[in-house]
Amino acid sequence: MQKKRATSRSIPSHGSFQADGSQRPVRLSFFNIDLQNANFETQSSADFTLGDPMRRLLLTSTFTLFTVIASLAATPTAASATWSVIAIDLDTGRVVVSSATCVAQGRFAGFPALGLMDIQAIVVPGIGVAAAQAGVDNTRENQNLIYEQLKLGTDPRLILDMLSEDPSIERRQFGIIDNQGRSVGFSGGDNGEASSSIQGQVPGTRIFYSVQGNILASDQVVTDAAYALEETDGDIIDKVMAAMEAADEAGGDRRCTCETEPVPDASCHSRNAHVAYILAADPDDMEGDSFNDGNYFMYIDV
Repeated sequence: MQKKRATSRSIPSHGSFQADGSQRPVRLSFFNIDLQNANFETQSSADFTLGDPMRRLLLTSTFTLFTVIASLAATPTAASATWSVIAIDLDTGRVVVSSATCVAQGRFAGFPALGLMDIQAIVVPGIGVAAAQAGVDNTRENQNLIYEQLKLGTDPRLILDMLSEDPSIERRQFGIIDNQGRSVGFSGGDNGEASSSIQGQVPGTRIFYSVQGNILASDQVVTDAAYALEETDGDIIDKVMAAMEAADEAGGDRRCTCETEPVPDASCHSRNAHVAYILAADPDDMEGDSFNDGNYFMYIDV
């Protein structure tokens, strides 16, 4: 089926709508969102009925989306992604990647990139998933290398060995998982304090994950995210969302505070991220021309 883009106007009437038909703001969990400004992509309108797990994903508490100022400078920042969670369920083959950052949307044009997902996520439906962040490779050579090697079945640890040939490796951060449950994480030495990753398996399941982040409020951001992912009931999407929420509650990206360098491009206002997304892909989803532009089960970005 063709992937469908929807906005708040196409969401069925539910608890987020008032009696006069106007919409109350809805919080998409770990980031600020006004659904009028969010992009939703699913494979059919039936997928977007706010049933499980989408009901739990969307119908939570309230606040608003930060408006990105169009005149922001487009010079790439040294750390274009801050914390992310990747996971794979070996029983279903579904892969999920989600991330959030204090970098404003207007900055991504300088990479060039359409947004955070466009330059960070590496998705091979049914085979593997990865996140390439921190000092992002604007040439996309690293992202393409990971993508091609995952398709070949290369062990993520060997993929990391290949990536180590990059002269800027100490500015990079990676998390990689494949459909054999093999995983690896890497945080370069030049990514500042509170830069780390954790890999693991959800006990009693065949869900494997990697959580990674840089320029964080503390190392607790990553550890709390991993704990929440393992302890939360539900499917792989529920678990990844719980991990993202836990990271947010632990302080998320410390740049949003305006108290530490680099100062965020967008104003602070007690947020832990300005840009975020979640993507889920199933084994039969069609791939696109690059490492993350396929026709996936779900993609939401703000």
